[in-house]
Amino acid sequence: MIPFQVQNIKKKFLILICLSANLFLTGCWDRKEVNDMALVLGAAIDKDKGDSIKLSLQILIPRAVSSGQTGGGGGGPEVMTRSAVGENMADAASKLQLKFPRKIFWGHCKTFVIGKELAESGDLHKQIDFLLRHPEPRERAYLYVGDGEAGSYLKFNPLLERYTGEGLRKLSELHIGVDTTVKDFEEMVTGDAGAAILPLIKGKGAPDLIGSAIFKKDKMVGQINTKVTRGLMWLRNEIEVTAVTVTPRKGETIALDPIRASTKLLPTIKNGKWKILVKVTSEGTIVQNGSNLDVMSPSITKRVEKELEQDIKQRINISLKQVKQGMNIDAFGFADAFHRKYPKEWEKVKNHWDEVLPKVEVKINVKTRIRRPGLSTIPAGLKEEEVEKK
Repeated sequence: MIPFQVQNIKKKFLILICLSANLFLTGCWDRKEVNDMALVLGAAIDKDKGDSIKLSLQILIPRAVSSGQTGGGGGGPEVMTRSAVGENMADAASKLQLKFPRKIFWGHCKTFVIGKELAESGDLHKQIDFLLRHPEPRERAYLYVGDGEAGSYLKFNPLLERYTGEGLRKLSELHIGVDTTVKDFEEMVTGDAGAAILPLIKGKGAPDLIGSAIFKKDKMVGQINTKVTRGLMWLRNEIEVTAVTVTPRKGETIALDPIRASTKLLPTIKNGKWKILVKVTSEGTIVQNGSNLDVMSPSITKRVEKELEQDIKQRINISLKQVKQGMNIDAFGFADAFHRKYPKEWEKVKNHWDEVLPKVEVKINVKTRIRRPGLSTIPAGLKEEEVEKK
C-alpha cells in the first residue's frame, strides 16, 4: 500500500505539470473572423504605364450570398471587381485595401490571370514572388495567360458557374489542357531547362481555352494552339482526357478515348551525340465508329491501332517542330532527363543548353492497344453484310 505522503506528492506533481502546460498554449492570436474579411475569388495582374502593375480582384459580396440571391436568378451579383495601380503587386493590393471596409483575404483565390503584355515583359517573376512570399495566397492556385488585358476576364458572367475564378479552376481540374499552379511555374522556370508552359485563354462572353503560352524563364516567347498543346502534353506525360480521331479511309472516322497512357524519355549520349527516345504507350477505347469497319475483328483492330500510333506521333512531331525547332525552347523535360542519367555531362552543357538543344536527335516510338471496342458489334445504321471484317 502506497503511503499517504507519496500519494500527496504525486498529486502535487501532476497539478504542477498541468499548470506548466498552460504556459505553452498561445491561443488564436491571429484568428480572423469571416465577417471581417473580403474574400478574393479570382485575381488578374496586368502591366500598366511604365513599370506599374494593375491588380484586379474579384471579391465575394457576402450580403448577396447570405440573402440567397444568385447572379443568374434575377437577384443582385454575387461578386464585384475592383482594380488599383501600384509599383508592384503588394503596393497595388495595399491601395485596393482602401476600397474595402474588410481585410482582403487571399486564401480562397484559386486562379490568377496574367495579362499578355506583362507575360511578354520578362518581369513576371517580380509579381510571382508576392504570391510565393505572402502567407495567404495558395501555391496550388492555377495560373492563366489572358490574350489581352487580364482584368477583363474577371468581368465575364459564366453560364454554369457563379464567377470567373470558379469556372477557370474547374477548367484546369478537367485536365483538357495544361494546368499549371503557382508552385509548378516556379519549379519550371528555375529548373534545368528554364522553360514553362501556361494555359492560354481568350473570349468575349466567357474565357475559352485556346492553347498554351510558352515561357523562357519568366518571359512569354510564343503561343501554340490546342492541337500542338496535345502533342506537348503527350511528350510531358500529362495527357489525360482527350479524344483522338483517326481516319482509316477518306470520309470515315473512328474516335478513341485513351484509358491509360504513359510517356518515358530515354536519353543517350554516344560519341558526343545527344539523343533521346520518346517511348509512348497507350490503351484506349473506341467511343465512335464512323466507318463500315468491324472493330471487333482483330485485323481491323490492328489497323486502327496503327492509325492511332501515327496520329499520336504526328501530334508530337508538330509540337517538336513549333516549340523545339521554332522557338528553341525545351518545354518537354529533355534537360531533366539528361541531367538525371548523365550528371557529369550535364554539368558541361547546363550553361549553354540553348546551343545543345537544337542538336538533340529525337526518336519517337508509339505503341497503342485497343482494349475496349465498345458495346456495339457493328457500326450503327449498317447491316451485317455491309460491314467490312478484314
